[in-house]
Amino acid sequence: MNGYQFTWEKGKGTVNWIEERLDKVLATESWCGVVRGASVTNFLTRESDHSALFLGIHDHSRQGGRRKRGFHFEMAWLHDEGCRGVVETAWEDGRNMGFQDCILYCGDRLSRWGDDRFHKFGEQIMNLRKEQLHIRGLTDTASLAEFQHLETKLSSMEAQEDVYWRQRAKQHCLRTPMPTQSSMTGMPLTVEKRIVYLDL
Repeated sequence: MNGYQFTWEKGKGTVNWIEERLDKVLATESWCGVVRGASVTNFLTRESDHSALFLGIHDHSRQGGRRKRGFHFEMAWLHDEGCRGVVETAWEDGRNMGFQDCILYCGDRLSRWGDDRFHKFGEQIMNLRKEQLHIRGLTDTASLAEFQHLETKLSSMEAQEDVYWRQRAKQHCLRTPMPTQSSMTGMPLTVEKRIVYLDL
């Protein structure tokens, strides 16, 4: 299992802090023979006493032990004027690479641009989590005080990030013309449905 060694905790951030490895993943030998790249990662959660276990089925060993994040298109990019320019420039630069390689190149350029432009909270949150991980499980007074301090900062940062993205979503929703009929049935949408559509 990759990630943190314990999967359950009680009394987090107190002198009575208990951590155990309760949750497990079970697989048969024949299944492991079929799904050879499978791995389990333990992700710490802040809202639950159990961490989240993720079963990945892709083999990342070819990437030199370092897992490369897959391309993920963010809808927020469509509402930034710079997105089109990034795509056009990347497509022009990569046109001699062949179609598939050009798509990969374009995705890489978009990811770099998007990370720099939109994920202003991500790096700070990640650094706070790393700091917290170093003192996790320590029950001396100074470590517990520092853990609680980092927990407060994390909560504040995550709340700011949430507000930021909710606001962007609302702005997009208000700028987008509301449909007057359902694309599925062709029937007119009710006023109630439109109100729910706007209430993010």
